[in-house]
Amino acid sequence: MRQTLNLKIYQDLYNKIRSHFYKPGEQLPTESALAERYGSSLAPIRQALGRLESEQLIIRQPGKGTFVSQAASWENMLMMSGFGAHFIDKQITDEAIHCKTVECCKKLMPAQQAELFKTPPRQYTYLSRIRYVDGKPLFYLNHYFANPSPEEVLQQGEIKSIRAFLSAYGFKPVYVLERVKAVAADKELGNIFTVPFGFPLLKIMRKELNENYEPVIFGEYYVNSDIWDYRVQYNANEF
Repeated sequence: MRQTLNLKIYQDLYNKIRSHFYKPGEQLPTESALAERYGSSLAPIRQALGRLESEQLIIRQPGKGTFVSQAASWENMLMMSGFGAHFIDKQITDEAIHCKTVECCKKLMPAQQAELFKTPPRQYTYLSRIRYVDGKPLFYLNHYFANPSPEEVLQQGEIKSIRAFLSAYGFKPVYVLERVKAVAADKELGNIFTVPFGFPLLKIMRKELNENYEPVIFGEYYVNSDIWDYRVQYNANEF
């Protein structure tokens, strides 16, 4: 029972941090105040806060309180995506995620993608990966970005998070634009996802922009939404 309550408190606080109900740098209520709010003892509160701290979402300062991290590691749960909630609800660990690089090279963005992304066709570093969760292929990810070079990308080895990797090169997405479309699996996608020809998949075109509203990452990816459905969360305080 205590473990269930601990998870419930963690999920609620995580969602409030992720949606900026609690903003970066803001102080959280005291442990006693949180215990009163959730109708619990201090133990599950401390367990939930401990997990948030281990994920770098909060900073606990002795004698001062607990604060939302200014540089929170949103990527631990795929922040700003339609599938982040699954990582929370299913308690997916880093060890359960594996990414296989299919291709990494310099590539001219195809005209069709460039038109959808509303950007001139040009050469980008192109990275194609399959993301497995608990051994199942759930995501087929294709990304275009200006730098680093393909050689530098390949030197990194397994890349579980493109945004975490690119953050070291100054990439900091602030805005996300997505277009979601249902598609039928062709032979290539069928082989990747081990599904029959014509199996329904989600195709998502995703453009990530920096604080100046300049595009920094272009993504085209496919998802087996029969296993994980697409979810969106809004916060009225952001409108």
